[in-house]
Amino acid sequence: MKTWVLLLGCLLACASSAQSSRREVWQWKDANGVTHFSDYPQPGARKILLNGAPSTTSATPPAPTPVAARPAAQAGATEVAYNRLEIWSPENGANFFEPDSVINIRLRAEPALGPTDRLLTYLDGRLLPGENLMEHSLTNVERGVHSVTSVIVNRDGRELIRSAPLVFHMKQTTVNNPRNQGPAVRPPQPVPMPRPPTTPRGG
Repeated sequence: MKTWVLLLGCLLACASSAQSSRREVWQWKDANGVTHFSDYPQPGARKILLNGAPSTTSATPPAPTPVAARPAAQAGATEVAYNRLEIWSPENGANFFEPDSVINIRLRAEPALGPTDRLLTYLDGRLLPGENLMEHSLTNVERGVHSVTSVIVNRDGRELIRSAPLVFHMKQTTVNNPRNQGPAVRPPQPVPMPRPPTTPRGG
């Protein structure tokens, strides 16, 4: 009797040990045909017992975890449709005579310049320094006829609007002949008229 009790206890202990050592492993293949093993179920995985008794139960695909809504890709900034770009100062056709004159170029755009657009201003086809400036001060401009033009381009360099050219003239100050000026210059003296000859008396 005691032998049966002892044998029954050993069997129970072995069963308990086998039960506690049993571990579930999940097996699946990815899209490339590579086999993977994991302690946690994966979609389409098959459960395997480490004690050698494979299970034919397929893992129930877990409910998909809600994916946080991704921020929508920043759409390209809406392109600004400009109604006007003009150079309003100086007056078109203005004349400047002093060699040290400062020519203030002033511009305006409607609507205002977009955040990704660039405003470029050219003097006689040469780009003036400083982008997106609504005012330029020109000094030491050579004598002659000059033209100013402005253009707005987008981030890709595509022209969106161009101003009408503004023309101004730098003229040389008229200087009189210095030999004809100054206090040393006297008005011409009148030429004396010749006297008529006198007739002798008693002749």
